[in-house]
Amino acid sequence: MSNEFTASIEGRELSLAAGEVRQMTLPLDQGGRHRLVIADSASAGQVVEALESCPGVGVLPADGGLLGALTVADNFALALRYGSEFDDPLRDELDLAAALELCGLTAERVAMLGRVQPMNLDRIERWTLGFARWLLRPPELLVIDRLFGGLARRQANALIALEMIYHRRHPFRTVLFVDLDSHELPELPECRSLTRLAESQCHY
Repeated sequence: MSNEFTASIEGRELSLAAGEVRQMTLPLDQGGRHRLVIADSASAGQVVEALESCPGVGVLPADGGLLGALTVADNFALALRYGSEFDDPLRDELDLAAALELCGLTAERVAMLGRVQPMNLDRIERWTLGFARWLLRPPELLVIDRLFGGLARRQANALIALEMIYHRRHPFRTVLFVDLDSHELPELPECRSLTRLAESQCHY
């Protein structure tokens, strides 16, 4: 039976606990990359769910998290409306174009993608579009959920390099990579902390 994972925010610090035992604390106002390595997929899913329940936490799954039944353009329109206190479509459009350009997407490619449903794109492109969404509307904590499974090392390193844009654009926003325990995990440059939840911590 799995421990019950809970997450909470007090002041400017997030805490993750398994049962009554605190497993990790993260500052939310210092920026930087952090990594949490978990023994099994079921526990990783529970941890991400607990983190996502906290206000101000956003999750970027390995498939980008866009709604498959909507076009890419509709996904971004929905995200922009949801995440903004102001109604300025022109500013939103300019910000979106800048974010997509930072992610390496040309104007021609963006125009084509706008009419496509995310389910018809490859995983790397779906993730890149999901990443651009959070680049526009950065949460207090961005959780990057199990990104590296099934990727070649070259692909993983390219996405790690892309993610560095987030830190340059939002230097005081924190990012947490949640990964499954594996000897094949790529290195995270400039990673400020590494927490491992051993199998014994994930199960009674």
